Amino acid sequence: MIRIGFVDRYLDNWHTNHYPEYIQLAAELYGIDARVTHVYAQMDTPDEYGLTTKAWCEQYECICCITYEELIESVDAIMVMCADDCLPHEELAEKALKSGKPVYCDKTFAPTMEAAARMFDLAKQYYTPVFTCSAQRFCMELLTYKRQQPEPVDFCGSTGPGDMVNYSIHQYEMLEVLMGIGAKRCQAFAGGDTVHILYQYDNGRTCTFTQGKKLPFRIFASAGTEGCKDIAVEEYYMNFMNKLLHFFQDKKAPVTREDTMEIMAMQQAGREAVITPGVWIEV
Repeated sequence: MIRIGFVDRYLDNWHTNHYPEYIQLAAELYGIDARVTHVYAQMDTPDEYGLTTKAWCEQYECICCITYEELIESVDAIMVMCADDCLPHEELAEKALKSGKPVYCDKTFAPTMEAAARMFDLAKQYYTPVFTCSAQRFCMELLTYKRQQPEPVDFCGSTGPGDMVNYSIHQYEMLEVLMGIGAKRCQAFAGGDTVHILYQYDNGRTCTFTQGKKLPFRIFASAGTEGCKDIAVEEYYMNFMNKLLHFFQDKKAPVTREDTMEIMAMQQAGREAVITPGVWIEV
């Protein structure tokens, strides 16, 4: 059995509360013997209302490790969580990235490109397989469109809810799947609670990022002589879990460093563009 360990600041949050079941369901679905068995949390509880580490472990039938080192020694693969706040990720992932065991780092990988590069470099130094992604990257409808489309995508646009600091990663992952690497510059336009960013590539290719509080996740794409295709963003968690479990098996990252660094660059430039709307920002 592949023993998976969670590392987080505290355990009572959406991803740690749902991923053990998702992993178990995917393991049964894809015939991979794996489950979350151990956890290490820096804090006992997020607040006075949250589950304590002990209560969480009892509920999810996991072993609570007293130290980070104990978790590393006890498991075959590590998931660095803290999905809603990437600021602590570099510090939270450091020991895992030195472990030599496969590491998945939850979205968003790092707050800056510089931090992301340091994390990748550390993993490379210790021969640690590592990858990061948003689950939406493995949306079935998105991958089906990509597989069936032989020509490069000329244009794609995305919509989604949330904020630029954290939730925007979902849209950037999907845009990168379709557009690939090569964004050159971006410009932002803001109105009310909605942010709209245009990205330019070589050869006249463009993509747009539009974020608003009540906007659904959606992707629109056109390529070659094909008209604009509306791509639903609905089924992704089980496909993501499949990729994750196979990574823990074969240690081959399904998302490359280059892909992640492109996403980090687009997100970082986009945040700067929002602060200075109407000004071109280099990616």
